Amino acid sequence: MKQVSGAILALAALPALADPMGVEAVNALRDVKGLEPLSYNSQLEQAAEAHARDMAQHGYFGHQGRDGATVGDRVTAAGYKWCFVAENVAKGQRSLEAVMTGWTNSPGHYRNMVETRAREMGLARAGDDVWVMVLAAPC
Repeated sequence: MKQVSGAILALAALPALADPMGVEAVNALRDVKGLEPLSYNSQLEQAAEAHARDMAQHGYFGHQGRDGATVGDRVTAAGYKWCFVAENVAKGQRSLEAVMTGWTNSPGHYRNMVETRAREMGLARAGDDVWVMVLAAPC
């Protein structure tokens, strides 16, 4: 847990709105663990945005889409050829700082953000503060 606490301190050091895409916040977490930083990918953002928007517009929340699609399906549909993919979802947080703090304090979400196989990420926010982060590695 000490590393997670250090990661939260690293997040707190980021200026407000300096990281609208979340990549600096995730990379701060990864840096605490000595991991390579992630790059931002617009195809992953597209997959995240489509899922966030669909959940916000249709009033559901989860990793599975209304059509049964998984994060892998959505990332593939965005044109990204992946060998690893993971997804974090959240609802109700009103800022990037709040959603990152929530994900950092959740073991499963934190594990996704510091996954050694991840190389790239995308983040989207839609509607009433529905957040989706997609982390992946290309093949």
